[in-house]
Amino acid sequence: MARRGDPDPGGPFAGTGASAPGNPPQGSGTPAPLSPASSAPVPGRPVRGSAGGRPVMAALDLLGRRWTLRVIWELHRNGAPIGFRDLQRRCDDMSSSVLSTRLTELREAGIAASTSTAAQPTWRLTALGDDLVTAMGPLLDWSRAWAERR
Repeated sequence: MARRGDPDPGGPFAGTGASAPGNPPQGSGTPAPLSPASSAPVPGRPVRGSAGGRPVMAALDLLGRRWTLRVIWELHRNGAPIGFRDLQRRCDDMSSSVLSTRLTELREAGIAASTSTAAQPTWRLTALGDDLVTAMGPLLDWSRAWAERR
């Protein structure tokens, strides 16, 4: 029985993996192990905060990793494919191993893609990555309003 204030199945926490107090978490029992070849959070696989890999929790896990949002921002800001070293410089000379990991995760998630040129691979956002940047627009607007109030 739901208590007053508990989210109902169609409430604000639907699909987030959060369960109402006193109710067991949703899921299908023991989560499947992550593939050792892939470290990118994706919907349907266990992620931080959701044993069932709820889509919003997978997105928050991916976007909450250090440097991920910066890499997405720089890929968006550039507008055209960008080489690894140029992207690294734009990200304040972050370590090449972290950048490589983040790009791999973003590629596995379908947010970024690499294209080969004669000299080196270049990186760009996919249509899904562009959709993500568009979806983050209201957060950008909110953050600007927040900054003005402080």
